[in-house]
Amino acid sequence: MIAIQPPAYFPSLAHTALLQHVEHFILADTFPYRRKTFQNRSKLRNAPGGHWIRIPVFGRPEGAPIHTVDIETGGRWREKHWRSFKYDYRSTMYFEYFAERFRTFYAQEWTELANCTCRSVELQAELFGLSTALSRASMLDGAPNTYAGIAAAVEGDVLVVPEEGTVDGSDVDRSRVEVQSFAYDHPTYRQNFEGFEPGMTALDLAFNYGREAVRILAGGVRTANTS
Repeated sequence: MIAIQPPAYFPSLAHTALLQHVEHFILADTFPYRRKTFQNRSKLRNAPGGHWIRIPVFGRPEGAPIHTVDIETGGRWREKHWRSFKYDYRSTMYFEYFAERFRTFYAQEWTELANCTCRSVELQAELFGLSTALSRASMLDGAPNTYAGIAAAVEGDVLVVPEEGTVDGSDVDRSRVEVQSFAYDHPTYRQNFEGFEPGMTALDLAFNYGREAVRILAGGVRTANTS
């Protein structure tokens, strides 16, 4: 059972639950770059509600393969993002437990968007204690850039796609690959500030609940439908 999704920057609960649900998750960094997605930004919980942190990219790369997109390195985005995480989450129960892993991530120089975001997905999976295998499409033979090509490269026989995704695996030969839709009901949980705001990075859950977060994460998954 596989899932194929573009790499996201410290992605949402639904994205992370999909990763948890499958055996092999392929980070489709050969897919087109799209603005105003989680591909170069993430959402953190703060007192007013929530705010975006964004990785600045060089030029106007809309539609370019994600693994070819460069990060604009002239600013201090890593320092600002690390400061945002500390400011928003330092008083949560488990931030200090995870803090050193984050400090190491933001201490590293990142020049290519896919390298940075793929590592953020890997790190987030590690913090949740997930054992799903992770691969990058750009590292597969021929660097396939379609669902069908990636599924064939990894010899996937069941492809799971988000129910409300922007891409649905319609190019896959369904006589060879079974396609299942993945539905996720966003759970409501205790956050660090008054009230509840959905749509945050899944780390919002991890910082507040630690290892218990993985149980809450899985609780939002509804039975996949076969098509």
